[in-house]
Amino acid sequence: MALIHCNFYSKYLGYDTQVNVILPENKSPYEFDESRDYKFQTLYLLHGLGDDCNGWLRGTSIERYATEHRIAVVMPTGENSFYLNKASGKQYFSYMTEELPQRMAKWFPLSSEPEDTYLAGLSMGGYGTLKIALTYPERFHEIAIFSAAVDPCTLLAVTNAFDDKVVSATFCAAFGEDEVKAEDDPIRLLESRIAEGKKIPKIIQYEGKQDFLYDMNRTFCDKAKELGAELIYEEWEGEHNWKFWDRAIEKALDVFSLKNQVLFRD
Repeated sequence: MALIHCNFYSKYLGYDTQVNVILPENKSPYEFDESRDYKFQTLYLLHGLGDDCNGWLRGTSIERYATEHRIAVVMPTGENSFYLNKASGKQYFSYMTEELPQRMAKWFPLSSEPEDTYLAGLSMGGYGTLKIALTYPERFHEIAIFSAAVDPCTLLAVTNAFDDKVVSATFCAAFGEDEVKAEDDPIRLLESRIAEGKKIPKIIQYEGKQDFLYDMNRTFCDKAKELGAELIYEEWEGEHNWKFWDRAIEKALDVFSLKNQVLFRD
């Protein structure tokens, strides 16, 4: 695999940002003819609170897993934004849904076809995955969430009682101080999309039995299935940590309906 670190100016963020990209290389076991036009299936992989584009590389074996599945992986930096547009002017949602995919498709041989595009994230990145995929369900084939912050309403109530002013301020900056908007609540967003008759990408959801977000993840799973969403849920012994997430991303790539091959566009 080729590991590429990009630093570029984002018009939506107003400053330089970073993204790591994993690309399959032209070497055994998958030689391919570079004279032909090829594209790779792509996984956009979102980090959690307090992390950056290097988190998945440092905490998991994502390079090895991507190699095994011959899939490109894009890992952006989302800071502590929950991948939302913020009143401060930093437009993370617009960056993630408009600027980032356009730049990646321009700079790298990535397929932009929905059937070749996947999205996954842990904790805050799990929330971001749902927010993005349920806002634009037509763009993704399948998504995966791990230890996801699926209920911002509950999180907001909890963090308002925190003694940690930094954590509380982070949540309030993302969602507001009083009430979470309907379009920022995954359950209400899912209800809205299903009521509109939208086709929802298949959701793979993994949760650790000792995770502090366990209850809200079980509630989300039950509600999503009740609404008719196609969802695969699995839980096992585990906490809110990289040991769990390393296993989760490996399992998700095994479950995704990937082609595991170079996509020629002749």
